[in-house]
Amino acid sequence: MRLETKRIIIGILGGLFLLSLVLVQWMEVLRKKSEGDRMGAHYVVPASSKQCVECHQQTTPAIVEHWKGSTHARKAIGCVECHQAEKGDADGFDHYGALIATVVTPLDCRRCHRKEADQFARSHHAAGGNILHSLDNTLAETVEGSRVPFNPHSPTPGRDDLKGPVNGMASALSGCQQCHGTKVALRSTDGKMITFEDLKPDENGKPTNQEAVARIMKDKGRPLLHPSTYPNHGIGRLNLDGSRGSCSACHSRHDFSARRARQPENCGNCHLGPDHPQKEIYEESKHGVAFRDLKDFMNLGSERWVLGKDYSQAPTCATCHMSANTRNGGEITHDPGERISWTNRPPVSLWMDTDENHNVVTETDPVKRAALIKDTGQAKRTRMKSVCSHCHTGDYIDAFYKQYDDFIVLYNEKFAKPGQSIMKALREQQLLTKTEFDEEIEWTWFYLWHHEGRRARHGVSMMAPDYTHWHGMFEVADRFYMKFIPQAREIVHHAESNGMDAQAKAVRNVIDGILNRPEHTWFDKERRPGANGSKGKVR
Repeated sequence: MRLETKRIIIGILGGLFLLSLVLVQWMEVLRKKSEGDRMGAHYVVPASSKQCVECHQQTTPAIVEHWKGSTHARKAIGCVECHQAEKGDADGFDHYGALIATVVTPLDCRRCHRKEADQFARSHHAAGGNILHSLDNTLAETVEGSRVPFNPHSPTPGRDDLKGPVNGMASALSGCQQCHGTKVALRSTDGKMITFEDLKPDENGKPTNQEAVARIMKDKGRPLLHPSTYPNHGIGRLNLDGSRGSCSACHSRHDFSARRARQPENCGNCHLGPDHPQKEIYEESKHGVAFRDLKDFMNLGSERWVLGKDYSQAPTCATCHMSANTRNGGEITHDPGERISWTNRPPVSLWMDTDENHNVVTETDPVKRAALIKDTGQAKRTRMKSVCSHCHTGDYIDAFYKQYDDFIVLYNEKFAKPGQSIMKALREQQLLTKTEFDEEIEWTWFYLWHHEGRRARHGVSMMAPDYTHWHGMFEVADRFYMKFIPQAREIVHHAESNGMDAQAKAVRNVIDGILNRPEHTWFDKERRPGANGSKGKVR
């Protein structure tokens, strides 16, 4: 072969090689653009929303651009299809010829997404608004704030408009209820708020209390949402039509991105912090480390996103709790509780046998309990195991769950149930006031189970050893032995000093009965009378 021929061949091969590099890079750019929902994809503006898009392209252009990148836009689903209201809707109003409502609820989404809406409606997420009647909300509404408005105690320089009453509910509204959900309210002509409780909506979301409808304050025909309750996209939001929840809590307005909903940062909007640090726990775990390293290879923009088919690099929160996999028929669920076998939210963890209303069965009689159970904790665990089995062997998975179960039982039996028993005894003997959080031991107990206890249990459930131990059980033990028990004994001592001998004895018997158990004897054995030949010290 002549030298010139060789040069030509080498030149051609070199050119092909460079061309292939350019092609690969171009395909990678397209893939990333597609996954990021930034690609100039084809979209169709339906006739019903043409005027909306043209107007909002000028007034709120970013919203329109978000919509253009959505699956809705590609399928000709526009503004009116989601925001449309019907005659009689409490929050409906005429907007340039279209009857619409500002707040889109799961009942609206259900028109197209019936299965997903029904799954969500029975989930614990949809019940997030129940915090409005919980101990947590007592903290926000009373301890941190005030249920009764009060006057400012001094002026705010430069803000003469802040002379009015202080909104004592501000902490609850801007904190708790932005995750858990608020009661969406309309302003009333009598200065009050109008919620679903006033409107009394029927099964179709239509108000039946016309007296409440007549009190709705309007501006040029538009019902005015109460500014203390909206904007709010809390997962358990209580809507005017009687539905619970907000699909936009996970599927952001207005692009409704499945890709974003599949990423742990999305769940971390609420699932983080001192009492439920799932996001931080996930990031510490091997799963989180793998996700950060391999995120670009996980095909997050896939239409179906099936584990074992579209990706296998790492699991996210959605992978384990909601998304499809090759061993469950490719089924997605919008009820995260379908794969959770322990609930680690309450003071004592409960096995997730649930009834027909998806409530945890607390009945202890075996026969009565069996009659109430609709879905077992074991069935939920089996569903989760089908996810795990894509990467782990059966023996590995079973061993993990053995470690998990052992840890939960240790927490329950050594600290949680004893703590509950002591607090119950103190209240039964009226050694605590009826007001919550006005005594130090109530704060101590709350920290023990609500903060340290949850961190420990969530840590072990997601394989994060530091949260399991140092941020978890170490702090549980410190809180129990160094604060909780001494404080309970101090209350007993004061009761004795005030002549309440019977009440003091009843509580002391509970404390001593607990500390006489083998797992606690290390703590008191040198303080007991007669220990080491001394009279001993009472702590």
